[in-house]
Amino acid sequence: MSLIERARESLRGQLTLSLVAGLVAVLGIVFFALHLLIRNELYSRLDQELLHRMDAVTVYVADHPGREGVAEFMPQFRTREHEDFFQVWDGDGKTLARSDSSAGKDLPRLRSAVGVPTYYDLTLPDGHKGRAIAESIALRSGDPRRMLHVVTAQETEDIETVEKRIHFILLGGAVVTILAVLAIARRAVLRGLRPVDEFAQSLEKVDLDDPRSYLDLGPLPRELRPVASRFSALLNRLLEGLAREKRYARNVAHELRNPLAEMRLIADVGAKGADPVALRACMREIGASAAEMEQIVDSLLALTRYEAGIETPELEPVELCGQLRQQAAAMKAAADQRALTVDLDMPEEVWVHTDSALVRRLLGNLLGNAIAHAPKGASIRVTLGTAGELQIANAAPQLVASDIPRLGERFFCIDTGDGGSHAGLGLAIASAITRVLGIGLRLELDAGGDLVASLEGFRTLDGLADSAAGAP
Repeated sequence: MSLIERARESLRGQLTLSLVAGLVAVLGIVFFALHLLIRNELYSRLDQELLHRMDAVTVYVADHPGREGVAEFMPQFRTREHEDFFQVWDGDGKTLARSDSSAGKDLPRLRSAVGVPTYYDLTLPDGHKGRAIAESIALRSGDPRRMLHVVTAQETEDIETVEKRIHFILLGGAVVTILAVLAIARRAVLRGLRPVDEFAQSLEKVDLDDPRSYLDLGPLPRELRPVASRFSALLNRLLEGLAREKRYARNVAHELRNPLAEMRLIADVGAKGADPVALRACMREIGASAAEMEQIVDSLLALTRYEAGIETPELEPVELCGQLRQQAAAMKAAADQRALTVDLDMPEEVWVHTDSALVRRLLGNLLGNAIAHAPKGASIRVTLGTAGELQIANAAPQLVASDIPRLGERFFCIDTGDGGSHAGLGLAIASAITRVLGIGLRLELDAGGDLVASLEGFRTLDGLADSAAGAP
């Protein structure tokens, strides 16, 4: 692979190549433009000087018929070192005067219009390159010469030498400039892309097995911040998703181990017996274990969906009092089994703007948690205010203050002493649902030792209407 191909595969190489290519193109254009300007300036001055000399020769030759050769000695005309040349012809093509530098040889004669000087390049009699000006001048009537054809010339090799030196200087300056800019560009590109290298190093340090690992963005430039922030958010979601999957797999494996072992044991015992009544009892126990497993899996799947943000609330008017009555009626059998009473203290109607399905599950989890953990014969108090504030309180003699922060953890269970089996997922699911709905859940022990679960932040329809009316 060539150096250019390797450079094209690198961001630094692409930037450097682009800068150098652009600089070469600009310097090439500047070099060509300077070449034209310098050449035009040099030859403009030369042409102006040739015109003055031709005018001097023409005036003298026109005014001194028969003595045209004396023009060789005019102070305006120099023939030293074979640099300057001139030649004059009459209307018949006869040479009237010629510079000594021509060594008796004729200059190339170019026909030109009368009174219109013509510039051209030529090879001088001494073999050197030169530039000449030619003009035809009509003489006064009665002059036997009738017309003068005048050519003055000058060597241009010195000018071309100077031009070549200027070109060499410009080319050398361009090369030095390109090298300097290349070094500056490389340093600038390295410094400019240093945050990208640091970002890449920070990305390499992210431990995908550690859910608490995060991507350190560092002091990124303004142009890279949106990309890095978005990438960081995507990476965090990926890590959170991986953590949820691992947690789900670990929890399922942990929680289903005991029910599966019980089901296998019951099946083994039932297989050894021949009594139909005992077999039916074993089947009922297996069914109960399967139901417990199904409840655990459903709860874990729901919790995973809520934490992942898959469940999004579909807001609609929901009547909380009716929802609480329905949940209390659905759980009456479980409450009666443990001699619990559920006291509902609430107005006739409280309408809020929320998701009915999520609220139904939230109230069911909170009320079910209270029924499952309250002592037998206790009373569960449900209080709902007109602003949508809800409190569910139940006696919790087995809880201490240090247990309250852990109540929202998965599988955190307190032995109630009633021999019941609880997965410890109810409050964890309730906390996840409140985060989805954007409301608050607070758990605390009151002075009487009762556990109080408080829901706050519901938006009532009256409050929503007031907000809409106050909007501009």
